[in-house]
Amino acid sequence: MKANAMLLGLVMLVLSGAVFLASWTFSPLPGQAYGSDTMPRAVGAFGLCVAVALLLQAAAAGERLPRLALSGWTRERRALTGLAAAAGAVIGYCLLSDLAGFVPTAFLILLGLMLLQRTPVLAALPLAAAATLAVQQIFGRLLLVPLPQSGLLSFLW
Repeated sequence: MKANAMLLGLVMLVLSGAVFLASWTFSPLPGQAYGSDTMPRAVGAFGLCVAVALLLQAAAAGERLPRLALSGWTRERRALTGLAAAAGAVIGYCLLSDLAGFVPTAFLILLGLMLLQRTPVLAALPLAAAATLAVQQIFGRLLLVPLPQSGLLSFLW
């Protein structure tokens, strides 16, 4: 897929503006000069600068209208199935993780995506299990990210 600088600049302008504006709704930390809004605001401001630079570059190059040209892979069924599966995995995780817990949900999603990509079952099972447990340990124990722990296997961690 190819997009010209005008289209990329417009998309970046909208997304960065949304991040920047949304960061104003975050609550500040009492007694601190910075808070939960600091990093999103900085990322949004940087994105706005990049967007303006892209739009200026496009105008200097004489581009007039945003243009998008789709690559050949966008017409392949297997590629579109993989793209839909990845989006479905994100939606499935959001819907199921609180009910089933992180570990079973992540394991099933990883296993499903690996099998969709034609990974042999005997390789996919241990890889999905190892990746799930590694992510759970790194994020849940080391970084203290609150992962969903409800579900049948929550007694394990």
